[in-house]
Amino acid sequence: MFCLPGESRGATFAARVSPPNFELKAKPGDVLREVITIQNADTEPAVYQIRTADWDLNDQGGVIIYPPDKPLAPSSCRPWTRIERRTLKLAPNRVKRYRVEVHVPEDAKDGERRFAVVISPDPKTLDAMKFGMLKMPVAGSIAVIVYVTVGDARPDLEFIAVKRKEANGNKMPVVRLHNIGNAHARPFGSVMAEDADKKKAELILVPFPILPGQTTDVKLGVDPEISGIQKIDDLVFPVRLKGLIEWDGGTYQLDSVME
Repeated sequence: MFCLPGESRGATFAARVSPPNFELKAKPGDVLREVITIQNADTEPAVYQIRTADWDLNDQGGVIIYPPDKPLAPSSCRPWTRIERRTLKLAPNRVKRYRVEVHVPEDAKDGERRFAVVISPDPKTLDAMKFGMLKMPVAGSIAVIVYVTVGDARPDLEFIAVKRKEANGNKMPVVRLHNIGNAHARPFGSVMAEDADKKKAELILVPFPILPGQTTDVKLGVDPEISGIQKIDDLVFPVRLKGLIEWDGGTYQLDSVME
């Protein structure tokens, strides 16, 4: 079981970890110092293993954490990182402020580097859940995602298309964007939709990171209090979309028809 930051529960693993991510900016030669809060939410003492890892996003937007034996990713800055310790023992309900440092080399080039801090139960302390004669070990991991933007790196989004994409049996409206920059983008904004019957609704761009070189379908969501409709099927297609898509350092004026 792999979890994003928050809470993970298993036979012997109940941890709360915050924050979920860091988005850091640095210049060559900088030393960045951050703190991760780790709490043992179990009723028993816990021993955690802590390591750094490379990560990526899959086509569905899920985080992929790479195993320790995988070669360094081109985007990795794990060699720049220092973690406080690799093993941590916490009594029930105790909290640890866990220190992480990033030492950016003097010759680091402009661009974005990434890593994750992964907190897992120590294998030596894992109990097993019993299912009849079968014993199944239960474990978990929590990853804190870290972006490090060095120098003058910045995102640059290129509009590709608007479309309806199949998701859980529904056709969800999305804006397809490609990041031609050298840092991740997290686009946001609202878009006015006018359908074939002249009905209007405000759709909200669901913020989601787009990594450098990545093409991503960003959802246009319906908020009944803002949109004036309950669901996207309340609109009659084709639908004209107009609005401003924004991200750190850039904007795009959307004016397109979705069939």
